[in-house]
Amino acid sequence: MNPRKAQIYASLERMTAANRAAQDALTREASLTDYVSHVRTGMQDDTEIRIWTDAFRAALAENEIVRIPASAEPYYVDDSITIPSNRRIFAEDGAVIRQMKGVRVLMFRNEHTADGTHAPIAADVRDCNIAICGGRWEESNTGRAGYGRTGMYDMERSFYGVSTCMFFNNMDGLTLTDLTFVHTAGFSVQMGDITNVLIDNITFVECFADGLHINGNTENVRITNVRGQVGDDLVALNMYDWQNSSVDFGPMKTVLCENLDLSADSHYKAMRIEPGVYYYDDNSSVDCGLYDAIIKNVRGINTFKLYYQTPAYRIIGGEPERGGPGSGDYLFFEDIKIDLNAPIDGFREYTESDPVRGAFAGFEFGANIGHLFFENIDLTLYPEKYPYSYLFCVGPKSCVTGNGTVEVFDPYVSCEVGTVELTDIRVNGVQPDDIAPYIRAVTFDNINNDNRSTGSGTIANVVYHK
Repeated sequence: MNPRKAQIYASLERMTAANRAAQDALTREASLTDYVSHVRTGMQDDTEIRIWTDAFRAALAENEIVRIPASAEPYYVDDSITIPSNRRIFAEDGAVIRQMKGVRVLMFRNEHTADGTHAPIAADVRDCNIAICGGRWEESNTGRAGYGRTGMYDMERSFYGVSTCMFFNNMDGLTLTDLTFVHTAGFSVQMGDITNVLIDNITFVECFADGLHINGNTENVRITNVRGQVGDDLVALNMYDWQNSSVDFGPMKTVLCENLDLSADSHYKAMRIEPGVYYYDDNSSVDCGLYDAIIKNVRGINTFKLYYQTPAYRIIGGEPERGGPGSGDYLFFEDIKIDLNAPIDGFREYTESDPVRGAFAGFEFGANIGHLFFENIDLTLYPEKYPYSYLFCVGPKSCVTGNGTVEVFDPYVSCEVGTVELTDIRVNGVQPDDIAPYIRAVTFDNINNDNRSTGSGTIANVVYHK
């Protein structure tokens, strides 16, 4: 085993043991039903229901462990619930926690959340040791409503970049296990500025945005056994992100994502992994890079998008958001099956095979990566239909819309991958004698005629083990 990979596994084993030990030390326990006196009644769809919001709040204030019994009736909540440090919510099989219709704020968050949009978070007060185990966590939505419509931090949207069912940041020691999310309109779970994260056995049922949306300033993250139907990324590692999707910006270190299975009926079969340079209000910047990460045993995802991308901008009269390509080092992709039967983004540059802009791949890189590893990758390509499809591409991307007036990507990006090591690669069932035809470094020369659409990708060294 690669020594750096072994270090990642060892670090995450230590983290897992520490999280479990901290949870095992909790003792003061009560059932949520012990707080039935806090339950209110309300109406939904002309039916009287019981609302457990205040019961949750009282139980969590007074106990370290709150048990939610199985019930034929959902536990309805109508407002956000705050979780203090050193807490575990344990939901028995058959326990359904359901947000009422029309509720626009998130369901659960930790107590001392902080907004890192405008300046780095001052870590003087942080939460620790929170776990949610078991249960079915539902919103009452039928589609993705959009940012600022559901999953808000509060009704004032004071944390502009929060759009989620559950939100955790500015904390250490989070454990989420055996959870099912249903009908979430925003992200199911959003987090950042967090260390020591253990996530296992998560299922998504008819969810409409990202499943797990993990932002920057994050370290020691172990994600295993995640499956189901989402409207966007099953798991997103967005160290850099747009301001409507994050309040946490910075590097991510020591990550394992293993056993990811996106359902075949999910709309968007991609995994976003986004490095980038982010600027704060005072013009200081942070490289939101990814370091020491293993992405392993993935099914149902056909494109891994590891590039800097700003919001779309007008080619004439507009300009891209300030920033730049981020970095990464020691990134391992292994045991992955990809059926690249179409470009993940259906722009005409890809669908009509533009010879300059039309390259797309199973792995797309627009960042400065030191060491990159591929092992046991099973790729299916359709070269007759898509002659510019590849195993991986490095460099800028460009697609224009609005009759050529709007740029979707960032064609000015220049970046380099240092060493790429490839082992046990199969293309259409055969191990190639030469891997070069399945790799492309993209170069643009002022392709939008705007003097900011020149960029290039380079690969310093390729090591191929047939």
